[in-house]
Order: sequence, then C-alpha cells, then structure tokens
Amino acid sequence: MMRFSKFLKVEAEIVVARQSLVMDETKKSVEPVIFFHPEFAKRSGVKEGDVVEVEANSRVVRLKAKISENAPENGAIIPNGIFASYLASFDGFKKFKANIEVTEGEPSSVEEILGKIKS
Repeated sequence: MMRFSKFLKVEAEIVVARQSLVMDETKKSVEPVIFFHPEFAKRSGVKEGDVVEVEANSRVVRLKAKISENAPENGAIIPNGIFASYLASFDGFKKFKANIEVTEGEPSSVEEILGKIKS
C-alpha cells in the first residue's frame, strides 16, 4: 500500500543536540536518527521507523525517524555527529531549516557521508 506522505515534502526547523549521541544496538557506530515531535510527525505523515530524507544547504541525508516529546513542536532534533554536521552551515550550526520527505531505502551510513565530503 502506497502512502501519500511519500510524496509530501515539508519544511522543518532542525535543532542539533550537541550533548547527545545515539548509538545503534551494537554500540559500535552512530545511529542515523532524527527525533520528531509527535504533532509535527502526525501533520507531516512521518511514522516511527520511517526513513526520511533531510535536505538542507543543498545536502541530503536519510535518517530513521523516531518520535519524542522532547523535539521542538515545529520540527526535529538531530543528535550531534556527522549527519548533523554535514547538513548544517556555519551560519546555522545549532539550528537550521530543512526539507523533510518520507522516502524508501536504508538510512545513510557514515561511509556514505564521508564519500560525499571527499568528492
């Protein structure tokens, strides 16, 4: 069943959580996640576990969506790390606007982002 939200791109305010780091279940690598406020997620058609494409400053990453009351009501939180740093600019290092879209596939890997930086 195809979801309408896969064709919906919305703008979100992204806060970079500098004092947090989310690790995957093996604790060997950083988990590519983004935390959405429940109301924003509902309005945007994002569900827990969805892979979302986040576009800011002409850069794109795919992150796994999680729902959290701690996220800002008009957007999301990305933990400090390579994914947030890749998207942010020096002008918006702690907070920036991004376009969010539900997509298919796997979240971006650290290796993928490093490859984009090197090219």
